[in-house]
Amino acid sequence: ACYYRSMVKSRTQGVFEKFYRALNTEQRQAVDAIDGPVMVVAGPGTGKTHLLTMRIANILRLTDTPPESVLALTFTDSAAHAMRERLLEIIGTAAYRVHISTFHGFCNDVIRRFPGEFARIIGSTPASEADQLRIMEAVITDETLALEYLRPFGNPFYYVRAALGAIHELKRDGVRPEKARQELELEERALAEAPDRLYERGRYKGLVRASVRTQEGQLARQRELIALYEAYERSLRAENRFDYE
Repeated sequence: ACYYRSMVKSRTQGVFEKFYRALNTEQRQAVDAIDGPVMVVAGPGTGKTHLLTMRIANILRLTDTPPESVLALTFTDSAAHAMRERLLEIIGTAAYRVHISTFHGFCNDVIRRFPGEFARIIGSTPASEADQLRIMEAVITDETLALEYLRPFGNPFYYVRAALGAIHELKRDGVRPEKARQELELEERALAEAPDRLYERGRYKGLVRASVRTQEGQLARQRELIALYEAYERSLRAENRFDYE
């Protein structure tokens, strides 16, 4: 058994050194930095995933860090699979103990393992991008919602993606519909009470300033967006789904 482990260690050491020699100076600096945070800035297709894999391997080689304490997150299943295969080539079967996943896969695993921390969505299933678009299309064409701006007559689906993106941004910022509505009401009140709301002289005296009308239109769009946000959340709950935002 000792001889076998020695042979495996020798083989994986050789693989690591082969890949290490192929790195440039900046890449080696990233791999050699086994303590603290490291940011690698590079364009697509320049080997960032390979570099991350090499850094994981180097940390496991040079420290007593257990493989299962390492978490590596990527954006796609194919990238996660490629990282696992490359790490397996470099460090052997210990690669199976490293947690390698997509961001969404990791989030879903956390939700599954600690359901008590996610009481609002317990028992729900994640909504895919297609699910979210389908729900938003149904919401935005719901005739019970009075939409003047976000449901144009010529193309009622024109703002589906933009509205969904805005809702995701609000959710990432921790802004629930009720908070968004409160902030909107404060803005509307401030605009209605603005001392320079009306033209004070000239041919337009007594009329609402053009800049104020523009702001009123923007606030009206925000009000419609909040209505969509509320309806989108109701639809998610009705289907027993959640999005990661």
